[in-house]
Amino acid sequence: MADFDKTSLISITCSKHLEETLMDEIEELGYTIDLKRTAGVEIQGSLFDCMRLNLMLGVAHRVNYLVKEFYAKTDRELYNELKSIPWEEYISATGYVSVTSRVDQKGISNTQFANLKCKDAIVDRIKDKKSSRPNSGPRLDGTVVFLYWRNNKARIFLDTSGESLSRRGYRTQNSSAPMQESLARGIVKSTKWDGSVPFINPMCGSGTIAIEAALLGLGKAPGLLRPHFGFKKILGFDETIWQRLRSTIKSSSSGKKPLIIATDNDPRAIKAARKNAITAGVEQYI
Repeated sequence: MADFDKTSLISITCSKHLEETLMDEIEELGYTIDLKRTAGVEIQGSLFDCMRLNLMLGVAHRVNYLVKEFYAKTDRELYNELKSIPWEEYISATGYVSVTSRVDQKGISNTQFANLKCKDAIVDRIKDKKSSRPNSGPRLDGTVVFLYWRNNKARIFLDTSGESLSRRGYRTQNSSAPMQESLARGIVKSTKWDGSVPFINPMCGSGTIAIEAALLGLGKAPGLLRPHFGFKKILGFDETIWQRLRSTIKSSSSGKKPLIIATDNDPRAIKAARKNAITAGVEQYI
């Protein structure tokens, strides 16, 4: 089973131009930034830290935990390096695995080909060790592996988020052109609003900015409503520790009772915003 206390590089992604906001959030949680890059940052931490980061970060998209870094010029070299990783310690032989990637490698014109080679290496390794192999496909509700391969340098990660963290779970109703939750959080944070004065959101649409303002003002972790994270499917995941972490984070708050005013001239938008606020548990503040 995976060691959830083992430290490795953690790559955290976000939308472009939200890097500074992401850095602020990470540093507020007590972590040190090792590297800032376009649309992301890197820190050091464990899989347990990944659990906490997935719950607490508001503008992040994914939290990726580095398994191995190596050089590979060809798909054969990539396969051999990947097959040497003890995947049986991370992925159940009766589980489900999916592979996503970002590839800019000479001779590889199809990202799906790189995904396939990665998937083959993983399931072949597990089958050799366990005489059984996990199912695989495009769904992100199992163990998710992310491959970054560029200019002969490859990094292989466990995607501990699975679905993007911008999908909080509260937006059950949409109006036209809904805003991504993580972007809405970035907009609210850019105003430097601290919850001490009313927050006014004209043209609120389905209420994403207003809801993110309420969550931020209350000090509620944005990931608490999500039913699933990728780390839950990594061997070694402890449900008891997870529930204890959730309870600790859930019980913390800013102590403030923010007032958010959301308006729209479309009654359908107001209806959608109200339903989403109810799902998020913040309707009494808007």
